[in-house]
Amino acid sequence: MNREIPGFYYDTVKRKYFRIEDARTAPRAAAWSAPNVKRRAQERRDESQRREKRRREAGRVRRAGALLPREAPLMGGLLAREVGAFGFGGRLGGGGTGGGGGGDGGGEEGGEVIARAWAGGLRGKGVLERLQWRGSVIKDMWIGGDVRSGLGLAYVVGGSSPAASYIPRDAEDCINFQDAAQRYPRVDFQPRYFGQSNQQCITAIKFHEPSSRMLMAWEGITAIGIKHFTPRSRDPSEPGPGWVIGADGDGLQTHNSLLSDGSASAINALQTAPPGSRMTCIAGTNAGIVQMRDDKLTWLTPPPPPRQRNRRGTAGASTTPPWQGDVLSVDFLQHNPTEVVLAGTRSGHVCVLDLRVPAREWSVQSNTFRHVSSAAHVRSVGDYGVLAAGPYSAMALYDVRYLRRRQQDQHQHQHQHQHQHQQPHPQGRNHHNPPNAANAARPIVTFPHYRNDDNIHAGLDVLPAAAGYGCGIVATAHTNDIATTSQAAAAATPTLMWQQLQGQQQQQSGRTTNNQRMNKREEDCGPRYGVALHSLRDGSRMDGGAVDGIRAPAVVKSLVWQTLPGDRHPSLFVGEGAHVGKYSFWA
Repeated sequence: MNREIPGFYYDTVKRKYFRIEDARTAPRAAAWSAPNVKRRAQERRDESQRREKRRREAGRVRRAGALLPREAPLMGGLLAREVGAFGFGGRLGGGGTGGGGGGDGGGEEGGEVIARAWAGGLRGKGVLERLQWRGSVIKDMWIGGDVRSGLGLAYVVGGSSPAASYIPRDAEDCINFQDAAQRYPRVDFQPRYFGQSNQQCITAIKFHEPSSRMLMAWEGITAIGIKHFTPRSRDPSEPGPGWVIGADGDGLQTHNSLLSDGSASAINALQTAPPGSRMTCIAGTNAGIVQMRDDKLTWLTPPPPPRQRNRRGTAGASTTPPWQGDVLSVDFLQHNPTEVVLAGTRSGHVCVLDLRVPAREWSVQSNTFRHVSSAAHVRSVGDYGVLAAGPYSAMALYDVRYLRRRQQDQHQHQHQHQHQHQQPHPQGRNHHNPPNAANAARPIVTFPHYRNDDNIHAGLDVLPAAAGYGCGIVATAHTNDIATTSQAAAAATPTLMWQQLQGQQQQQSGRTTNNQRMNKREEDCGPRYGVALHSLRDGSRMDGGAVDGIRAPAVVKSLVWQTLPGDRHPSLFVGEGAHVGKYSFWA
């Protein structure tokens, strides 16, 4: 903008200053004459007033909720596109999310409409039963598929022993065991169980795609370790599925990688390494992070000195770096997945560890930032986004590139956060301030509808924007009992139209739907817990269709987004007590 100089006029065409001349000496049509300069100044003021008036009048218009993209994604999104309220990116899902970079605001708005419309169409598509004993709770699970046969696979951890089962589906992507015997006569669809020692407790299960190995983390009295075996058949000419489950009686050789130096006694999280990495997996323990490389389990972070370990082997000194303490979650940063590791700790630190730098050069100031509560879940979202969630209903999305810049206005964020947590809790009791509220980093997105009071094992999973269904969806388990009447915590129940549709589909194919299974379990007395979907773009809660109607007998500890071979859409698999429910889009 050009500088205003008293007594001079700036010509935007000639890009020069001219002295303002009196009307008696200046030509009548001259742009620098005093009357013409005053006239143009008055025209600019009048135009500015007209624009301000139009802006105020437009602000008085209130569109009906049914026409808003957030309330009614299909109708509201179509109307917004017709009137040009926002643009739609050429790519499905619009721009990046959470520091992923790229994409304009219009593309993100279009992706948000796609995500909300798709999530609102999620319906129950069957239940996997008898994987665990009645009354037990599934703690972790891995969902995959056998491409050769088109069957899905489920490995679950919970109860006395791990179990696995094939997942047959029909033409509508619903779990259907009645037709499976005819389609796959050589396949045994009974759940298979893994025998284990009484001194070993399986805590997590993952599949490493590059090496085709199933990994099971376990903890014992004197050691921790990871069992691994190859479930894929090496002979493509063999009849039946190309995937052998690997349970007792399948004849697969199981290997065991041990860590018996007494430094750690618990494995809290397990994450497989991406392709190209030198490691097979990493695991978060109560004394740091371990890695599995060349079938050997070694320390990725320096173990704490023996004098700093307590009776359980947990680092107890306050001077211990957070990456050598109780690590609850681990992941790889998508921008550089082979060299940068993310770790969430019980102390609330989120560690960003560059493996190219020696561990002695890591520092708390440069390699960590604070989450509001314990970082029970840490997920890499986009290139630079980090999603952290934990107790005190604290879930936020951070951008690791701007953490230091955002910490400059930390005092203002601290005041806002304290004011937020002084509000009455939706369940009627006071929501105490999180321990790290005073020095937590400022996020780029917060999730005000996330409900997790005090459970570090509540389930969480992310459907990224790369899946093609909008800007990203976060599925979270709520730890509030929704069996009691509460307007703040009660989720939306399935509509009557959907229940009638489920009944018709049941009569046509004879399958057991998740809605009927849910109604059958309503006879049991006890608390009920739900699952919610959140938008990664703005943190608001999304209409989840039948997912909002989940009533689990215990807090859901395992949630998995996965697309099975042959399915048309991704599915959300929910560990509802001892059963696994499948939810996917049903137009």
